Amino acid sequence: MFENTEFWEEMINVYPQILQIISNLSRKEYLSITDLCTMTTWWSDAAKEFFELNNNLQPAAGEKTKITIHPEDKEFYKECFRDRVRGINIDESFEYRIKTRENHYDRITAKSRLIKDEKSENRFLIMLYENHGIAEEIDSITGLRTEAALASAIETCIAQKKPLIFVKIALEQFGRINVLYGAEYADAILNAVTQQIISHKTSKGFAYRMQGAKFLLTFEDMSYDELRNIYKDIKESLFSEIYIEGKKFPLRISGGAFRMDADGAEYNVIRSRLTYAHEHSKYFEHGNLVIYNEQVCKGESFDFNLIKTIHRDAVDDKSGFFLCYQPIVDSTTDEIKGMEALLRWKDEEHGVVPPGMFIEWLEEDVCIYDLGNWILKRALSDCKRISEDNPDFFVNVNVCPNQLENSDFRNSVVTLLGESGLFPHQLCIEFTERCRRLDTDLLRREAECFKSYGIRVALDDFGVGTSSLALVMDMPVDEIKIDMQFVRGIENKPFNQAVVKSVIDFSNRMNMDSCIEGVENSELRDYLSSYGATLYQGYLYSKPVTIEEFEKLVKARNKKA
Repeated sequence: MFENTEFWEEMINVYPQILQIISNLSRKEYLSITDLCTMTTWWSDAAKEFFELNNNLQPAAGEKTKITIHPEDKEFYKECFRDRVRGINIDESFEYRIKTRENHYDRITAKSRLIKDEKSENRFLIMLYENHGIAEEIDSITGLRTEAALASAIETCIAQKKPLIFVKIALEQFGRINVLYGAEYADAILNAVTQQIISHKTSKGFAYRMQGAKFLLTFEDMSYDELRNIYKDIKESLFSEIYIEGKKFPLRISGGAFRMDADGAEYNVIRSRLTYAHEHSKYFEHGNLVIYNEQVCKGESFDFNLIKTIHRDAVDDKSGFFLCYQPIVDSTTDEIKGMEALLRWKDEEHGVVPPGMFIEWLEEDVCIYDLGNWILKRALSDCKRISEDNPDFFVNVNVCPNQLENSDFRNSVVTLLGESGLFPHQLCIEFTERCRRLDTDLLRREAECFKSYGIRVALDDFGVGTSSLALVMDMPVDEIKIDMQFVRGIENKPFNQAVVKSVIDFSNRMNMDSCIEGVENSELRDYLSSYGATLYQGYLYSKPVTIEEFEKLVKARNKKA
């Protein structure tokens, strides 16, 4: 056995290598060592790459970088560095911001230590920098890999042309556990869930912790039957085998799966398909596993490239997107009072693509926020064109759950409305059927906020699902739109007649507008006239058309009315 001195003497020649290896173990931590005699600083490779240095050795505090300290933090950083060189505040960390090559600012925390020479004078300043702009690859609560590590694993599989199977698992109603029992209890449950998932996934796969109470499993190769069996085992164990401090917590889950072939796929596309499959599991399959490739797409693989192209347009310049408008008509005068904005997409290869092929996809993707703002801005601008001759003309714009959950959405709506020059009552925000899956309190808050600015709120597709009546009784709504499925064949359907009649009566008593969708012909319009709805919408008046065609339609129809 070596004595301590012998051990370290044997490693003198490999000190630099050891130091470099240790300093590069974390991709978000950087190390610098400054020789206070020569005022030269050595930077680790990770720091050299991030700060874009020419080499590891640089003049102290004078490194030439393409990345700059935030102007507000520059003097503070210089002062802190000078203090550390003099041995002042050496045990205190300090923070500043650095501009990255992606043109945004990362927050950096710096810690320092001094090494003295044999004369007890300061000789080396050691500094460790943590970049908070780079995501952790290990989750501190569960010990699982994070989404940042998942992205790296996907890149590796694509480079090696390996197929990969993804399974997204979400705990249902976990938020209630958090509220009722507290964060510490919730963390203990997440740990217990993690152990069950690890024990059932077998050695073939990897497990990741996603945001909130969501997990993701990856497998390099596996049959769909084997995949279903693993998911079934996890589902059963989480319902019957989770105990915290002797108390049983039966947990319910829902799950979606997607198989990425050897050609790979963009991460956003993978995430969207998983979310799509998971939504089907949660709302239509009682939590049973839904495999996107097998159950959702039904083998129509040619759609994949189309979705990828549409998604790229949504992320980039919106070049393939355009809006069409369908008139909303006064039921008593037949005058066009407003219009509903409807998103469309086209290119030379595919022509105009039916919205049903991509709308749900986009609503589940993070790109929907920017795309939604683009839709709103364009719709308000087009409404302004028409309202020059009619100051009360309005436009209805659909929103989806991802938009409402974004904390900046309210401000975006108000800002864009103000820039448009329209009056608040000329904008109506339509909460689609999918919005009703959000927390009721959130929906109420958003509706109340819009109404406080004078913006109208409509509940779209009324009658679809089970929550319509309860929601409209609990929310400040200006308009109810009755779904066309209740109108189709209504003359011979007593149940539909009763539903439509009661909804319209309720709306009238509450001073709400009621809009019947799906008015396809004059016979149906005449039949519905006795019900007392305030607005109609349907092919009788026009299919969705471009703004240029819509302007002509308004002038022609309103002149007659």
